[in-house]
Amino acid sequence: HQPTMKLLCIVACLVATANSFTLQPSKRQITSISAEEKSATQRDILNKLDDNYQYDGRLPSGGDGSRCGFACIVGAPNMGKSTLMNALLQEDLCVATRRPQTTRHAILGVLTEESTQLCLVDTPGVIDEPAYKLQEGMMEAVMGAFHDADVLLVVTDLFSTPIPDDDLFDKVQRSQKPVIVVINKVDLADRVNPVSEENQADGRTVTVEEAVAKWRSLLPEAVAVLPLSAEDGANNIGVAALRTILMGKDDVAAALREMGRPIAGTFPDGVRTITDKVCKELLPLGPPLYDEDVLTDRPERFFASEIIRAALFENLKKEVPYCCEVRVTGFREPKEEDKKQFTRINAVVVVERDSQKGIVVGKGGDIIKKVGIEAREKLEDFLQAKVYLDLHVKVEKDWRKKEDILKQYGYLR
Repeated sequence: HQPTMKLLCIVACLVATANSFTLQPSKRQITSISAEEKSATQRDILNKLDDNYQYDGRLPSGGDGSRCGFACIVGAPNMGKSTLMNALLQEDLCVATRRPQTTRHAILGVLTEESTQLCLVDTPGVIDEPAYKLQEGMMEAVMGAFHDADVLLVVTDLFSTPIPDDDLFDKVQRSQKPVIVVINKVDLADRVNPVSEENQADGRTVTVEEAVAKWRSLLPEAVAVLPLSAEDGANNIGVAALRTILMGKDDVAAALREMGRPIAGTFPDGVRTITDKVCKELLPLGPPLYDEDVLTDRPERFFASEIIRAALFENLKKEVPYCCEVRVTGFREPKEEDKKQFTRINAVVVVERDSQKGIVVGKGGDIIKKVGIEAREKLEDFLQAKVYLDLHVKVEKDWRKKEDILKQYGYLR
């Protein structure tokens, strides 16, 4: 694998050079290079690598026109980013609850079709001023995914909830990366009261048309501003259109027509629709980074901890679930000789205070028992196997503020 990884690094450097083409030339020279010329240059480099480096197990360099890239999903808390990623992947990979800030890590989801591999990255909801070290680590995850992305998916809602961090939004506005704005939760339009005091707040929109127009003004160069309802799942027409765009499939216009007459501001000024060519060039030329059957780079025990943590969010009120971390201490799949074919999972719920431990356990253990039952059912659905789940609760005082513990838990580098 080492020669392959070294070669991929060489490819990445060469393609990056071909992409920029601008270490020395003037600005006028930069703008004179067409997209076709850059693509042709990339293909030439990649084809030469294929011609000159041949050995068993080597991945193709992408000179055949295959594309692979990263799309970072970014937005305020509770915008439905995880739900959108699941819908695009057509898999329930990320846990999603109705509580904000459920997601704490950047989570990769891989969608591979024919000659295109899309690496989606779900990120924690953006926080303007992190209150403790854990939230600082979460924002590090957001910024890391932002910098690594080839495409930015900015997710908002019917009410045009902004990205809370002005510095990050300024980076989005100034970025040379293609941006697609997703206006999620448009199904709320029929239920909203436009004259309520809340909806009269400055900058808040209450119709799809208003939201599209506002985000077009905020990001005038965005490839598209797409209204959709991620909660409807993979077959929502907006989700399907977005998937078609990101994967660079043929006949993008047909997918967009399924959404009905375009709303003013859906596309940039002077653009009637997005062409297949524009969509195909959203992701850079290059070989797939993952095998075609790979869905994520996270292990099953990571998702086990996420599923248990989601059950805590569903069963605990106020701030208590935000003080909880779940550590999987044992994950054993059944062996053929085992009489009982169970996947055995041992997990510890970590809290910050003795009082929180009492709340999580509940009277006579009723809360932790309910959490365990709900988590086990979801784990069995996720793993497609019978699960034996053993849950315990322990106190780790002020764990969210301690750098050494957060590094151990994977929140800080």
